Formats: sequence, C-alpha cells, structure tokens
Amino acid sequence: MGRIDGEHEMKGFQSVRRIETAATTAATTTLRRGQRVLHDSRQALHTTVRWMGFWAAIVLPILYLPVLAFGLSPRPSLLGLGLLGCHLFALVAGHNYTYDTT
Repeated sequence: MGRIDGEHEMKGFQSVRRIETAATTAATTTLRRGQRVLHDSRQALHTTVRWMGFWAAIVLPILYLPVLAFGLSPRPSLLGLGLLGCHLFALVAGHNYTYDTT
C-alpha cells in the first residue's frame, strides 16, 4: 500500500553491497594468504642458500690441495681461479647462516 518508489531498489542495492563486501573480504583473505606463502617460501629459499653456502665454504678448501698439486705452473690455472671464485661466492652466500632449532 504505502510503498516508496526507491525502496525496492535500496534493498537490492544493499544485498549487492553485502555480496561485494563478502567478495572483497574473500579476495583480501586470499591475497594475504598468498603473500604469507610467498614470504615463507622466500624465507625457506634464503635459509637453504645460506646453509649451502656455509657448508660449501667449509668443504671447498679440501679441494685446494689436489688443484695445487696437479696445477703447478707459473700462472694460475683456470680450475684454480674457478675454485677460488666458487669459494668466495660460498663465503658471501653463507656468511649469515645460523643454526636454529626452532
């Protein structure tokens, strides 16, 4: 009987607004979850690279003796320079490694 012309449209607008809010909330939750997974995977990658660099920096000097023994010449060999470069890279990559049990 006493229906206002815009009343039906307002109810429809509010339900659309609720749907948009639910969709926005779901999208925001999904985005945050994806960012957390990405952050965790980056952190795991950094930890792995540091671990590998640390242990490579410890193990690589063992290879110096054979390279020096078989590569004796007046100028440095390519193998020796490559080994030295790998060792320097391992030192830089593993410099901040800490053993964490948690």
